[in-house]
Amino acid sequence: MRKIVLVLVLLLTLLVLTTFSFPAIPVTNSVALAAGVVPSSGIAVGIYLPQNNTYNGSAIDRYTKEAGKKPAFAWLAMTWQYLDGSYWQFNPQMLEQFRTRGIVPGLNWDPSKGSTESYTDRQKAINQPDFSWKQIILGRHDAYITRFAQAAAAYHYPFLLRVLHEMNGNWYPWGYGVNGNTNPADFVTAWTHIVDIFRKENATNVQFVWCPSVLNPNQIRKYGAAFKQAYPGDNYVDWVALDGYSNAENGWWSLQDAFKPSYDFITSFSGRPMILFEVGSTENPADPMAKANWITQGFLTTIPNQLPRVKVAAWFNLVDGSGRDYRLQTSPNAIAAWKQVVASPLYQGSLIK
Repeated sequence: MRKIVLVLVLLLTLLVLTTFSFPAIPVTNSVALAAGVVPSSGIAVGIYLPQNNTYNGSAIDRYTKEAGKKPAFAWLAMTWQYLDGSYWQFNPQMLEQFRTRGIVPGLNWDPSKGSTESYTDRQKAINQPDFSWKQIILGRHDAYITRFAQAAAAYHYPFLLRVLHEMNGNWYPWGYGVNGNTNPADFVTAWTHIVDIFRKENATNVQFVWCPSVLNPNQIRKYGAAFKQAYPGDNYVDWVALDGYSNAENGWWSLQDAFKPSYDFITSFSGRPMILFEVGSTENPADPMAKANWITQGFLTTIPNQLPRVKVAAWFNLVDGSGRDYRLQTSPNAIAAWKQVVASPLYQGSLIK
């Protein structure tokens, strides 16, 4: 009998060591709140990497080898439908390639038929009224959302889910000013409708990320009131987030100029921890050190000193649909700067208990 008990104890210990979970935290309306899962100290490094549909972890392994350290957080993107109109179902392998490597996974879950990059006509990609806020509210996609939530709950392991991101822009079907999306209250209702389905299906392992695109001070003065009205409230949001970039179009503005105004505004009405979900800079042909300096100044000085509520900062390692190259591999100087960041004591935060 003692041998049997000892074997059971060893098996249970092995199970605990080979999985991870977020700490037990208070629950409001059956949804775990994020306040208990952020790093107790340090900032967690995140990464977005484009990859093929094998989801075997090869892309993240290559990144880890090149950067010298695995990220704490990594995410992938998917749409609600493929271009043929069939629904893209929950695929645990998309997350397992990260989880099994000790990396907290995330999904960007876009209400659209195919990604915007899959359209040669960008306007056609935007004009998808089936994915408007009102259509979500009316339940057009409820069967799909329910199946997705059920599969996510069955997956059991925690992950971050970003939905309806950059809603303050007009470049996605769910964005403000397109497909009849003009009332911020409709956005909030669409958001809570989705979250409520996940709550009903007991998908407490899913943490929701509310993520606008950065606004400059003039935009905040002009649109700030509507922007604030589009926030569903801390009881329906686990993480607040921002997307921002530096490139020729904005004069290669600093990370502080890109993020600080929106950071200050959002933290004035939300108590949730923040993720910089998409961060990137292109090279400046006039200065071969510009991107490297942008990385070190932004990550090693601006974020820890000016943006203290940021608990995760994720680099967007991609050439975007307009040809802007945000990859870290654009120059030896850029990758060397990134290695400084991931090796810094400031960036040893972890989301794993």
